[in-house]
Formats: sequence, structure tokens, C-alpha cells
Amino acid sequence: MNSRDPPSKILLLIITYLPPSFPLTNDYLFETFKQYGEIKKILIFERGKTNKAFIEYYDIKHAIQARRDMMGKSITIQGGRLLIHFSRLKQLNLEVVDHTRGTQYQPHEVETQAQPERQVQNLQNTPILIQEEIKPPLIDLTQVLQLQAVDVSHGSEESPTKAIMETQLKQLERILDEDYANEVARSNLTQVDEQQQVINELLAQKPSKYLKVQNIDERVTAKMLYNMFNRFGHLNALLFQKKDNIAILQFTNIDHATIAKELLNNIMFFSREIRILFHQIDNLEASNPNEEYYVGSQTKFKIVPLSKVLVFSGISDLLDIQDMVKLVGKIQEIKLEQYSIQITMLDIYEALKVISVLSEYEYKGNKINLILK
Repeated sequence: MNSRDPPSKILLLIITYLPPSFPLTNDYLFETFKQYGEIKKILIFERGKTNKAFIEYYDIKHAIQARRDMMGKSITIQGGRLLIHFSRLKQLNLEVVDHTRGTQYQPHEVETQAQPERQVQNLQNTPILIQEEIKPPLIDLTQVLQLQAVDVSHGSEESPTKAIMETQLKQLERILDEDYANEVARSNLTQVDEQQQVINELLAQKPSKYLKVQNIDERVTAKMLYNMFNRFGHLNALLFQKKDNIAILQFTNIDHATIAKELLNNIMFFSREIRILFHQIDNLEASNPNEEYYVGSQTKFKIVPLSKVLVFSGISDLLDIQDMVKLVGKIQEIKLEQYSIQITMLDIYEALKVISVLSEYEYKGNKINLILK
């Protein structure tokens, strides 16, 4: 099963990266694909992490248009990337796969003399559900084949209908298994290509005062990034591409960018491991509304190694600080001194979270002083 198969009224949908909790139904697929033409039948198969479905149109041109438009798209914002092939099946026989969730649709037939022409046309283009067997959950095709074989063996004479159904079922199972194997091979090849791309990027690295930070957690803001990176190199500004979870950082010079990269590359920041590369760019400026150009305080802190011990000062109510820190990260130990409070976090990752949120934070009119010990 591949894109070189001749066009067919029946499409095979391979749906990957769909969350297991997502309620994929025939009606959902019908609502998604009905815009391309009248749908005759829909049949869903669930095979491990990959969901598969057949959609049969009344007209082959509608199947071609649906495949052309939906290939590579996702059926939901949570995932569900579509790979669509023309099926080798001549017809989609829902009876062959008894006990699975198959739905048949047909155009609504009306009397043309009883309604105005425009209304009749609208009704004829409106599919209606005429049959749906609701059976939770879907069963494996191998089990269906075994059940069919048992039924045939129990009969005194083999039923021609059952023999045909068994043959069609074997054909359907073979096609699905072949396509599943091809999909696994294609997925492995894609992973190899992605790994090679990473290797190529690393080999092409040239020192720069610009850093590209990738895989940023959705909860992180431009200010939080600035607060953290400015502690480990003098940071001028950054460009935050929130939609892509990427930020471009501009340091005062190559040395400071190198230090920040060495200290923070591949470190866990909130729930993601950030990846940092040198970035080659002439200047830093926003080119579209989805990019945020951020200039922080430009305070030049003394650059120190990573530490899970934080020292706070600058405000009178020192005990209030521990309450704020508890809201951000996990505390291991607290030491209260006369003019400061020393808080040891559970690990350096928790300490980085606190730095990103509370660095130069103003509390009751006073700025909190925070240093790493």
C-alpha cells in the first residue's frame, strides 16, 4: 500500500500520534471528510498505537480531492497526523468484519416534485446515518478470523458465503499488515533522518554571541528565560518564538554565550530538557506578530557555577520569601540569618525555576536580591 496505487473510491487513513484518550469515532471522521463529497461507508480499525480507518466515497473524484487536501494534516489539535493511501480493496464490505464499528451512509432520497429544486438539491447532498453497530471496544482482526474459522468448522457443510467472507477477511488483514509494516519502516527512517539532522547541526557549529534555545516548556515566558540565562552570561535581549517553543538569545560577546551554553545545554527546565546551539544571525528583530522581542534589566551578575543553594535578601519580611519559593519549587532546607535567608532547593533544576521567576522580583516596593551560593 503506497501512494503509487491507482486512485480508488476507498481511502485508507493511517492516523499516528493520536492520544489514546481521544474518542475517535466514525461520526467524527464523517464530519471531517464530508466536505469533499458524499461518503458511503466508514470503517475504523485500531491496531496498537496506530489507528486506521477506511472511508469510501460514492465518487472517486471526491476521494482524490480528500486525499490531496488532508494528507499530512492532523485531525485534532491533540495530534492524529494523517497518512492517506488509495486502498486496494474493490469494495468495503462491512459484513466481512463483523463485531467492528462500521457505518454505512447514503444520500437522502426525496420526491423532486414535492419540493422546490434548490431545496431538493440540498437534501440530496445531505447524507444520513442508516446503520451503525455500536460495539466497544474494537477487536483484533486475527480474533475475527479465528471466530469465522470456528463457525465454518462447526457446520456440516461449508457455507459459500462464509468462505467468501473468510477469503475477503484474509485479504483485508494482509493489506493492513503490509501497510503497518511499511509505516513502521517509514517511521524508523524518519527517526534516522532526524538524528542525522541533529548531528549535522552539531558538526556545523561555529561560536557566536547568539544562542538558539529549543524545546522550551509551554509555561515559560520571555522574562523567565531572560532571568535564567542572564545569571550565566551577560544577556542583552532575546527573541521568543512562543508558537515554536524556540528562543534566540543575544549575549554581549561570544565568551558569555559559550559559558551559558556549556552550563545550561541539555538541562531540565520545568518539564523539558532544553537544547542549545550557537546561532548565526546578523541582528535580532521580530519579523511577525508571533515573535516577542524582550529586553530585560541587563543587570550584570557575577557568573557562578550552577548551585541548588539560593540566598535571598533585600526585604524586611524574609519569611515571606520561603512562602513564595514554595509556590515555584521544592525546598530541601531553610536557614534564616539576620539579614538574609538561605534556601537549599531539592536540586539545581528546582533552583533554576526559582531563579527564572523570582530574580529581581519586586515585593512590597522592594527588589528581592537573589544570588547563587
